Amino acid sequence: MDDSKALFDYWHDRVRLKNYELIAAPEHVPTQDLRHDCTNYDDLWRSPEVQQLDEPERSRVIAIIKYECTAKVLQNRAGRLRDRANELEAASYEQDQQKSKLLSLIKALQEKLFGKNKEIKRLEARVFSLEAENEALRSEAENNKAKTELVTELEQLQKKYNAVEKRRQELAQNNKSLGGRVAHTKRYKQQRDEAIVLIEQQKQQIATLVQESQRLREENERLYQKLK
Repeated sequence: MDDSKALFDYWHDRVRLKNYELIAAPEHVPTQDLRHDCTNYDDLWRSPEVQQLDEPERSRVIAIIKYECTAKVLQNRAGRLRDRANELEAASYEQDQQKSKLLSLIKALQEKLFGKNKEIKRLEARVFSLEAENEALRSEAENNKAKTELVTELEQLQKKYNAVEKRRQELAQNNKSLGGRVAHTKRYKQQRDEAIVLIEQQKQQIATLVQESQRLREENERLYQKLK
């Protein structure tokens, strides 16, 4: 075993690995622990084949055994950690892909939800608009009805007034034909008083109707301002 390369190769072939879980441990493991706990280093340097050698050859062989055990276990650990890193990187890439898909799905759902919210708000605004329009139409209808009732009432009062005036004229004509100044004066006064009372009543009724019409007009104006 004088040839150095042959000596290295010889002991390299005799190195055996064990305790692979410790070799692949992700945390830091001291080199001497890997050499003692994960190879047959102690068995090799204590073997009779080594112990029977004379110094300094024995120390030289032990150093070679130490190197080969250390190199082999570190190379194996490096390969395992590299494979583990590749697996983690692949898993991270897969997670990124899944995350991207999930984010895209969330975005699509948010867009749909936002679109539905916009549609709901549009419909709500339409409902409010229709309600306001309906209320305006109702107010206009009530206003027209009030105006019609007022006109009808005024026409009826005018007819009554005309009838009273006609009756007064008839009574006056009758009084002329009957003769008698005193009787004529009494009748005329009575008719005049009755006509005055009736006209005053009609005036009060007309004034009441005009006030009611003004109140309805103000109420309609107030409702109209609210609907703006």
